[in-house]
Amino acid sequence: MGSYSHSQVNIIYPTSSPSAIRQRQPYGASPLTASNNPGIVLPQYICASGINCATSATRTLNPNNPFAAEGSAARIYYLFGDLLTGSNRGNEVIRGAIGFNGTFDGGWDWRVEAVGARDNLKIEQFGTPSIAGLQQAVNTGAYNFVNPELNTEAVRQLVAPNILARSSTSLASLDASVSKELFQLPGGPLQLAVGGQVRRETLDNPGTNPDLLNYSNTAAAFGKHTVSAGYFELNAPIVKQFEVNASGRYDHYSEGFSHFSPKIGAKFTPIEQLSVRGTYSNGFRAPTFAESNPRSSYPGFVTFAPPASFVLAHGGSSNPYAQSYSVGGGFSGNPDLKPEKSRSFTGGLVFAPNRVFSLTVDYYNVKKSDVIVAGPNAGDARAAYYSQTNLAAATAAVAAIPGYSVGAVDAIDPLFPNALPRVLVINGPYVNAGYFKTQGIDYSATAAIPINDDVKFTSRLDVTQVLKFNVDFGDGVVRKYVGTLGPYELSSGAGTPKWRGNWQNTLELGPLSLTATAYYVSKIRQVAADEEAADANGNIDLSCATAAGSLYAYPTAESQAKYCNVKRFIYADLNATVKVNEDFSFYVNVGNFTNEKAPTCTCVLLGRQLSAKLALRRRGRSHLPCRCYFRVLKSGLLQNRGVRKRRSCFE
Repeated sequence: MGSYSHSQVNIIYPTSSPSAIRQRQPYGASPLTASNNPGIVLPQYICASGINCATSATRTLNPNNPFAAEGSAARIYYLFGDLLTGSNRGNEVIRGAIGFNGTFDGGWDWRVEAVGARDNLKIEQFGTPSIAGLQQAVNTGAYNFVNPELNTEAVRQLVAPNILARSSTSLASLDASVSKELFQLPGGPLQLAVGGQVRRETLDNPGTNPDLLNYSNTAAAFGKHTVSAGYFELNAPIVKQFEVNASGRYDHYSEGFSHFSPKIGAKFTPIEQLSVRGTYSNGFRAPTFAESNPRSSYPGFVTFAPPASFVLAHGGSSNPYAQSYSVGGGFSGNPDLKPEKSRSFTGGLVFAPNRVFSLTVDYYNVKKSDVIVAGPNAGDARAAYYSQTNLAAATAAVAAIPGYSVGAVDAIDPLFPNALPRVLVINGPYVNAGYFKTQGIDYSATAAIPINDDVKFTSRLDVTQVLKFNVDFGDGVVRKYVGTLGPYELSSGAGTPKWRGNWQNTLELGPLSLTATAYYVSKIRQVAADEEAADANGNIDLSCATAAGSLYAYPTAESQAKYCNVKRFIYADLNATVKVNEDFSFYVNVGNFTNEKAPTCTCVLLGRQLSAKLALRRRGRSHLPCRCYFRVLKSGLLQNRGVRKRRSCFE
């Protein structure tokens, strides 16, 4: 059998944000390519070649630079309101499978299955500035910053040519097994299954910026390996009320590591309506291609508040240069990584008094060792940078932490040019670091109520309570994440809420089903243990008074206490599905139909997310429900002597 599927997702502004000049250089590229380091500037003169215009015979004063007549260049902060931004993403999945089965003499059943699959992704990205194209448009004056409506489509393509990126993954596997009922036990037959598998996996994802020619994301991943495995499973219903299941799997990866993973489980049913169950297992996780292949890279960003010494050196918190900003981390694959190992056990009960209602409660406890993390000492590296007062010393302080380096720094602060500049990117490694422990309880309740032969109502509630999520990076310091924004580096501040849940209600009317699902996320304190230093006893203070200011700058202690916690969030989705036949269904989804605003932090609030939006185009321009933000600062002058101008995107 085989299957083919194709999906197309087109994202067009205002669903996406407009492109901006105020961006960093691509991760891994020279700081000279940054649009803010030393900064995209509007030169005093422009010329036909765009090279050495100050001495060119064709030079003219730059009409985009309000300070050109005074003999000065000007830095510019700009949103390209006339560039249609977004992407067209086409994804096709081709899959084929074939299988054979039969019976040997002696009651052995056998099966052989082969599966092949390939996933092809095509991304057409538009509206992303080209490094060379933007510089050419600025130096020749080709792009009209004063009145972008006058720009031609050719000029817009010079600034932001369309980007075409292709990536693919593939899988080929062969699986064979035999099984047999060995003999009868009081509770039923003792069953044994033994098998083996060989699979080949590849990944080729160069991303949308493999040659670092534009300001697009530089995430990329590559790799290929062969995995061989052998496994068994034994199911023993010792008595009618007690059943034991034992299994194990041995995996060998072509990278050179192997592991055996055993599991044992038991289920006790004292009465028909109640079951008690539990499992114990050991496992492992091999490094992904993104984590282990040196060609792979991943940039991430977190919000960071500079320390008081830096703020003071730049004149105080009123200076935008000294306020909270996004600092990046660049991570490349590490071929020396070891697999993660795990130990887990679960225990729970199932209560089903009748056919209508059922309740399950399960406790889980998992410990992982040799946990693979990206840049676990990134917080220490940032602290080391800002502990110094000049760039050379700050760069050396970061390099003193093994595996870390300064990837990029911001342009100097024009108000305080001799002060330490901000760090924009700190490079760090993927490493095996210490362990993590997590434990919690999963609750589930289901009521399936048949109203008549064609009408059925089902209500299901699922809730997870996280009791513990503790991580040790290998330094003996236990970082506690439950109810906070930690792990801040790994999740980019998504955090670990103590409670999560969803309540789904479905009404089935023959071929039509209507579903409403409500989601709940508990409050989170805006602190993170992986952003804090431990005291002399190895403890981390995560109180609002101590830790909240490390992530966001609060103007007063009162505001810090008031806004330290992100409020709980409740929202709901709707779904309608019509089943035409066994092979075809039509459905419509409405996400967040109540238009709830997600509280992400004290300074950011997400607005409505619609399932579909439309951007019209006329004469090669996108008509956007926005206002352009046009701001030019004279180089080296105070901000209040600059020029600020607001104008509509299209008059």
